[in-house]
Parts: sequence; C-alpha cells; structure tokens
Amino acid sequence: MPADALFLPDGDGTYVPTAAAVGPWDAGIVHGAAVVALLAGRLTPAEGTMARVTVDFLRPVPMGPLDLALTDLGGGSRAQRRRAVLARQGREVAAAEAVVLRPGELDLPERARAHPTPFDPAAAPPLDEPNRAAAEIVGHESYDSESVVFVALRVEGDRRVHAWISLVLPVVAGTELQGTEVAAAAADYGQSAVSRQLPFAEWSFRNTEQTIHLARAPVGPWVGLRSEALVQPVGAGFSSADLFDAGGWVGRSTAAIVVERRG
Repeated sequence: MPADALFLPDGDGTYVPTAAAVGPWDAGIVHGAAVVALLAGRLTPAEGTMARVTVDFLRPVPMGPLDLALTDLGGGSRAQRRRAVLARQGREVAAAEAVVLRPGELDLPERARAHPTPFDPAAAPPLDEPNRAAAEIVGHESYDSESVVFVALRVEGDRRVHAWISLVLPVVAGTELQGTEVAAAAADYGQSAVSRQLPFAEWSFRNTEQTIHLARAPVGPWVGLRSEALVQPVGAGFSSADLFDAGGWVGRSTAAIVVERRG
C-alpha cells in the first residue's frame, strides 16, 4: 500500500519513516533528503525566516522510530538559534542547527529584488508523478521513485544541472507541506551534478552534511535547482546549488560529499 507521507508521527517527538523515505544506497536506511526535510520542517518558525540550516549526518539513519528533540539556543533580538537532534534508540544519528531571523517588511529598491532566473513559472512542467523507473536503477522502491519529482531543464550554454523539483507527499502525515521542506528536497539533488562525472553504477557519492541558506521561504509547489559539483581523487568533493521559486532566486545550498568506488 502506497505511503501517505515520508514520516508518521508516533507520540511526542517520535517519527516513523515510511517506505516513501527509503534511501537509494540501502533499503534499511532513510534517504538523506527525507532526514533534512524532517529536521528543516521542525526548525521552521511560525514567524520570521529560517535563514540558515545545517544538517550533519552523524551516521546512517536507520528505518525505524526516530526521536526528535528540539532545543532553543537563544540569541539576540534579530537572530535566534535552534537545534534539533534525531536519535534512534538513544543513539544520535543526525543533528541540525538553524538561524532564525526576526520578521521584517522592507520596501527594497528594484535593483535589490531583481535576480535573473532560468525557471519561468509559466513553463513549469507537470510535477505530480515521481520517476517510478528509479526503482529499477537502485534495485528497490525508494524516496526517489515514490516521493520526489525531478524534471531536468536544459539551459543552452550552461553546463550546470538545472531541474524542477517537487514533493508529492507531505513530510509528516497530517501536516501541510512547507516551502522549507521542498527546499530541503531540492538541495539534496545538488549532488546530481556528480552523476554527470561519475556513473551511478560504479560510484557512490553521499552527502555528509547539508547547509541551506534562504533569503525567504520558497512559495509554491516546486523549487528550481541549478547545481554544480567538484570531486577529487582523495575521495572528497562538494556540491553547490542555487534555489529558485516562482518569485525568483531564494537561496543557496552546499554539501560535503564522500566519494567511493562501488564493489
């Protein structure tokens, strides 16, 4: 039976990942994008802007009940910090820290608001059907085949990866999908630029952390991604991506990547 969300709430602060959150590398491990979306969504304030969130993957996040603890780290009148820790049976598996800026309403000049975007809202493709064929590529049904839509966009003369990205399921059952959660899903695909350099069948490339900066929360059902990546023979690399919504450029993400040959 298809899942209705990536996670099911199970009591105070406990979340159970569904089959829609399974990662591509191991069917017993939660997809990194699902983890980042869960943490980012819980750190998103009711008011103000989550201007930055950094998620550290401390170890693989197993399928099974996960306990999420939120801590207010305090701050000043303009910026507050929050922390979220995800644990499995008392063992920390991921941690996130966010910077939240107070609400504001400024009348900015046009030159401060105008940023070119390759993603024309009027040209947005249908974004309601995941790539079911992804299950054949990775060998099992997963987040990539059940939960996320990735539609490539060709931009003449630009070798960076461009894609429209959306989620077809809420991150947590019973909640509305948030723009910060869609941004988290899109940011994870920054590493898709690596696949242009290293064949998926021969190499693994996993995010060890994910950092997202947002000037505002994305609005609407999709986020546009423009990404590039660098990998080196020492087994390390990084991805960098710009994030867009229908209103234009909203943020940037980076991730440190560990690279390994399969087999």
